[in-house]
Amino acid sequence: MGLWEKVAERCDITITSTVAEDEVDFWEDEAGERHYIDLNESSFKQVDVPLDSVIQFKSRFLGDYFERLDPGEVESLTYLCSSKEHFLICSGDSIVFRILGLIARSGQGISLEELLSKIGLGRQLEWRNTKDFRIKYTKLGEQDSVTGTGLA
Repeated sequence: MGLWEKVAERCDITITSTVAEDEVDFWEDEAGERHYIDLNESSFKQVDVPLDSVIQFKSRFLGDYFERLDPGEVESLTYLCSSKEHFLICSGDSIVFRILGLIARSGQGISLEELLSKIGLGRQLEWRNTKDFRIKYTKLGEQDSVTGTGLA
């Protein structure tokens, strides 16, 4: 959406090493042209998460939860859960919000729609980036927590 610079100016952003090194590359405009993101030009904090912490965090989950987690999500969620600071995680992936619901951290998820609205950049977004999407999948995670589904 071409908003990275504006979001980076208005938010304190923390990115794990895996996300910074392997997952943040570019965004595509409506014409399909790639615009590469230079993280060196942005003000954000990059953090390293010990591999054993990541493995231990991921081992808490079974089945669909375990299989759907990608490395950047696991590392980011591990950091969020192990930090003494209060962080929010912004995602467009349902598994992130389901896990937050499952592990009783529902209040630490935020959709892109909510984030942009808070910083004065609100706009119409795809379903996966909306507050309703976040709420739906967080509630599914909370339901799984009650039934014991997904946890090792």
